[in-house]
Amino acid sequence: MPNRLAMPLIDQDDLSEQSTETLWANFALHRSTECRNELLLRHIDLVRRVVSRLYVSTRFFHEYDDLLSCGVIGLMDAFTRFEPERGIPFEAYAPVRIRGEIVDYMRRQDWAPNHLRQRIRQVEQAYDLLTQVLGRMPTEQEAADQLGIDVSQLQQTLGDAHCLNVVNLDELLNGTWDHDPGTAREAGFDRTIEREERHTLLRREIERLSERDRMILNLYYEDELTLKEIGQVLKLTESRISQIHSGILLKLRMRLRHLKH
Repeated sequence: MPNRLAMPLIDQDDLSEQSTETLWANFALHRSTECRNELLLRHIDLVRRVVSRLYVSTRFFHEYDDLLSCGVIGLMDAFTRFEPERGIPFEAYAPVRIRGEIVDYMRRQDWAPNHLRQRIRQVEQAYDLLTQVLGRMPTEQEAADQLGIDVSQLQQTLGDAHCLNVVNLDELLNGTWDHDPGTAREAGFDRTIEREERHTLLRREIERLSERDRMILNLYYEDELTLKEIGQVLKLTESRISQIHSGILLKLRMRLRHLKH
């Protein structure tokens, strides 16, 4: 680590030749705008990576450049809030802030068509009812029969719902797992169950999922593979992975909803 106490302000012409570690140390000492801008440029790929993953699900409702602009704002916010002394790499911290900024933008736009929200709500209600009656999560066939539709129609709705699955497991933990932000706020899940207890509940519910479902969650959230890449691993189509992923989140939401009562 460079000696920060003796570190002079880096000349603007020399910025591109400095290591990222040196730039961070210099910025921490001098708060140089030039250092900040150089660091932002070096981390712009973090924005592109987050935007690319979200854009796949929402490309029919949002422009890529709009999401990119929001992502850059999130990157700047991450830069402002970042505390190196906590020992968390910026590359791990920044994507959370970037994604949060983009998701907030999407929610402000109220972009999902009402008919899609209504269809998804009907599916959730069917799963909810059958879960209470059967004492377990229903199969796709059982849910389709309850709705009076074919399994293929149910799967299509779950696939369409993927554009709403901008919530991730962290948001499930925070209690904002409902499609309607207002409903999520009113649910009061944060007020009734402590965060650590929710972690425990969610881990337990994930363990109850099938091996395939757990693998999809791991590949998507941990390994950050795209739906297409996951499909290649599991030898399934991208649309089928989209349907399964939506179904997994639906199962987790239903289980957490029942556990809170």
